[in-house]
Amino acid sequence: MSGGADNLFDRVPEHIFRPLGVYEHAKRNWSLLGHLYHDFFAPEAESPEGEGWSQKHVVASIERFLLRWDDNNDPDPVEKMSSLNARAHSALSSFLESGWLSIDRIGFTQFVIMRPTVQSLFELLKNFAEQGPEFISGRVQSIRNNLLQVQADPKANAAVFQVAAKECSALLRMLNTTRMRVREASDHLRHQESTNLFLEKFFGDYISSLYIGDYSDLFSRNHPLASRWDIVDLASRITEDPDSRTHLRHWYRKNLRCRSDEEADHLLDNDVDRVLALREVDRLLTRLKDAVTRANDQALGYLEYKVRSQGNFDVQVDQVINAILRTAESRGNDQDLELSVGWPRGRLLSEDSLRMPVIKARKRKGAVIKKRELTPEAKARRLVRQIMKGNREVSEARIIQYIDRHVVPGEVLESGAMKVESVNDLCILAAFTRLGLVAERMFRNSRAGIVRPKLYRELDKHIEIELTGERFENEYLEAPAVRVRRRQIESRENAS
Repeated sequence: MSGGADNLFDRVPEHIFRPLGVYEHAKRNWSLLGHLYHDFFAPEAESPEGEGWSQKHVVASIERFLLRWDDNNDPDPVEKMSSLNARAHSALSSFLESGWLSIDRIGFTQFVIMRPTVQSLFELLKNFAEQGPEFISGRVQSIRNNLLQVQADPKANAAVFQVAAKECSALLRMLNTTRMRVREASDHLRHQESTNLFLEKFFGDYISSLYIGDYSDLFSRNHPLASRWDIVDLASRITEDPDSRTHLRHWYRKNLRCRSDEEADHLLDNDVDRVLALREVDRLLTRLKDAVTRANDQALGYLEYKVRSQGNFDVQVDQVINAILRTAESRGNDQDLELSVGWPRGRLLSEDSLRMPVIKARKRKGAVIKKRELTPEAKARRLVRQIMKGNREVSEARIIQYIDRHVVPGEVLESGAMKVESVNDLCILAAFTRLGLVAERMFRNSRAGIVRPKLYRELDKHIEIELTGERFENEYLEAPAVRVRRRQIESRENAS
């Protein structure tokens, strides 16, 4: 491997990452670098009075940063024994030794500077740390507009062609790496045991801050990415036209210091291949969509399990009962705490208010084993669990009953128009989304020759389910949207 200009440390100091590799102070040192950059070296920073910034000014700025850092974080016990000025000088010495900052001498005066190469490295790392979701539509429109400028005047806008080629490569790299980042997020979500943490991570970090900001519109016909073949055709016309190619070759040879026209043509053809690589977008989009579908399927399956699971229901009921009893005991005989229930009311809710079951006397014949009777509390718990389980049940009969209430035979209903009038309706709505994902996966499996058993066999006689490619959101759920088409049938045997 050559140690030429491709080596990073031929451009930056070898120990430049030493302050960021210290486990105890890595985050503090990075924040301090950003603070110094903002105060002294950023384009919008205040200009120095002389030729640069003296060490006195830089140390004073570091002291102000350390004061704020100690207020917001737990200071190191060892550092608390040192004075603030000594800690500031120590931090400045660390940056000078590692190469983040340098000393520039003008006459007998010393100034603290950040060299241009180091400043470029910091700005690159800063942009990476602050990077948010990408918007593919803006990238595609920028590429197309640049190529239109080149086509209109190839002599004046020859440099723009190289910019468009670089943007195409960046777009393809971003689509490829996003698939892996979605898989990383999916693996991270799989280890979240708490439901509230899972919801916070899934709908916060994974959905709202997704790496592609316009993913919900990415597969629609109105997205600018749908015009990628126009971009490929535009690049081909530009480079195949003799006059345009002559102007581009002249610019490449002059500005990239090529020794011959053949070398300039080689560099030009490389950039043309970057633009034509947009023909591989379909393959990358398919892989990305499969990764996102698997992550959504995993999340919806987890949420459906949590919705149906009873969890610590008994513990929560005990907590509510104990809270009510403590409140009643603190209020004495106050009648304002009476609860309206379906049986005679008393002081709050006690077993004395419940009617005891009637036990018929039996004629004893020999040894009698007394049948165990459930207490009123146990009966109430069992009844509540049965109601809860029944409301959350999702079966073919329940789905067909929901379709009978909301869809006329032959008509179509989308997720955004589905009504949620009960807990069971919400569970069925979530099941529709999962059935859409399963239907799409079974369609791909059938095309690949893979046959899997169907989840619900009777539903195919009544409805057709497919994903729309969009997302919907109501007050309870956000998920991929589906389209449900009811078949023209008259029999209701399965629904009954």
